[in-house]
Amino acid sequence: MFIVMLDGPFQFSIAFGNDITCLYCASFALCISLLAAQFYYRYIAVCKPESLDSIRGWKLSLIFVPCLICFVAWFACVYYGMHNTVEKQQFMREVMLENYEVDITQESFIGSYYWGYDEDGNRIWRSRDIIGSSGCTCILIICFSTILFCAFNIYFKLKSAQAIMSAKTRELNRQLFITLTFQTLLPFFMMYCPVGTFITLPFFEIEVGQLGNYVGAAAGTYPAIEPLIAIFCIKDFRRTVLCQRRKRRTDVKFNPARSSGTRTSSEIPTSSFH
Repeated sequence: MFIVMLDGPFQFSIAFGNDITCLYCASFALCISLLAAQFYYRYIAVCKPESLDSIRGWKLSLIFVPCLICFVAWFACVYYGMHNTVEKQQFMREVMLENYEVDITQESFIGSYYWGYDEDGNRIWRSRDIIGSSGCTCILIICFSTILFCAFNIYFKLKSAQAIMSAKTRELNRQLFITLTFQTLLPFFMMYCPVGTFITLPFFEIEVGQLGNYVGAAAGTYPAIEPLIAIFCIKDFRRTVLCQRRKRRTDVKFNPARSSGTRTSSEIPTSSFH
């Protein structure tokens, strides 16, 4: 079993806190789906520029409709499939007291409890929790598959166009390659992989322990890190942010016919005061 517990300076009732926790989890789905939408727009702009007219103006908002669907779907999976129950409180009470000194019965949380045991020791599968976790996993797979599909197509499209590029465009293309690579790999290690393993490992009876804290920390940190990739990987952005001026070439011409001893009066610097 895994849980996501609400903690912070603000205190809410347990029922209201459970709803806020569900919204927090759904905001993660909104974040990863917006990232996928960003890659999809890049894919259209680079690989299918003839289709750009179909998403101009108000039509651009249509690419965010799947993001809202992911948000609502994740919220539903968490709210109905992982809701706070007395059975989950009893199962996690000793663990939370031992590791965090928290009485879980007095806290707001959501969690997925895949199976329990009856009086005879037989395993009882909890279909609602399994369906909820499976729904979240499917959203993860769909979003990351979209990113991979778009990223590879963009990469090969730009790679094939390098032969006809100028040196300046080729350098910009190289910077875009680096940016694209980091923007593909970083969310995998900070969002998709941690959350995916956090959901699936308890199903195989593998305990995560306090390493599960990395999931919330990484998911909360990534949205702040993602813009920095483009800012520091693309030279023009980096110079603007760091207030660096471009170096200008200055051509100095030397006239051998003139020597230092034959300077005219117009060449001698003078100062005047008014």
